[in-house]
Amino acid sequence: MFLQRYYLECLSQASYMIADEESRVAAVIDPRRDVEIYLEDAREHGFEIKHVMLTHFHADFVAGHIELRDQIGAQIYLGARAEAEFPFTPLGDGSRIEMGQVRLEAIETPGHTPEAITLLVTDLKTDPKHPYAMFTGDTLFLGDVGRPDLLASVGHTETELAEMLYDSLHRKLAALPGQTLVYPGHGAGSMCGKALSDEVVSTLEEQRRYNYALQAMS
Repeated sequence: MFLQRYYLECLSQASYMIADEESRVAAVIDPRRDVEIYLEDAREHGFEIKHVMLTHFHADFVAGHIELRDQIGAQIYLGARAEAEFPFTPLGDGSRIEMGQVRLEAIETPGHTPEAITLLVTDLKTDPKHPYAMFTGDTLFLGDVGRPDLLASVGHTETELAEMLYDSLHRKLAALPGQTLVYPGHGAGSMCGKALSDEVVSTLEEQRRYNYALQAMS
C-alpha cells in the first residue's frame, strides 16, 4: 500500500493519497485546489486517481475535488448527510471502496460538521482484519478535536454539534483498535481547533491517553 501526506503550511492543512500498488488505483483525501502535486505523484508512480473524498465541507480553504473530477474523471465522495450542488457518491457507516488489496471504509463522525466522515484504510494483504490507519479530517486532531461552534449561522448550534461530536469520538472512534494510526486534516496553527499538535501522525492509543476529548467524561 502506498500512503503519502501532503502539507500546506500556510493553512496547516493535510491531504493524503492512498494507492494499491498492484492495481495502481489511487484515492485522494481532502485535496487542496492546486491538484498538480497529486497528478505529478500519480504519474511518477504509475497510479490512476479514480476516487477523491472530502471528509467534510471545508470553510478554511478551497478543495480540489472538482479539479480532479474535471481533469481526470475522478469520482467524488462525501458523507451521506452532505448536500451539494454537484454529483457525488454518498458514504454512510460501513460504505466501502475497494482498490485491489486496499480497502477504504467510511464512518459517519458528525460534530465539527453534520456531514463529516472518517475514512479507515485497511491493507488487505498485510492485515485484513484491522484498519491500518484512519483519516479523521477535522473530527479528531492530534491533541484536540474539531470545533463544534462554527455553524450557528446556518442553523446548527454548538450544543447540538458538541453532542454529535461526543458520540462520534466516544462511541465510534475510541472503540477502534489502539494501534490504528491517526492522520488528521490539520496540524498546529489551524483555527479549526485550539491545541493541535505539530506531530504528523499518532496512534489511537496515544490519543486515548493524552487527548483531553477522549478521556472519560459525561
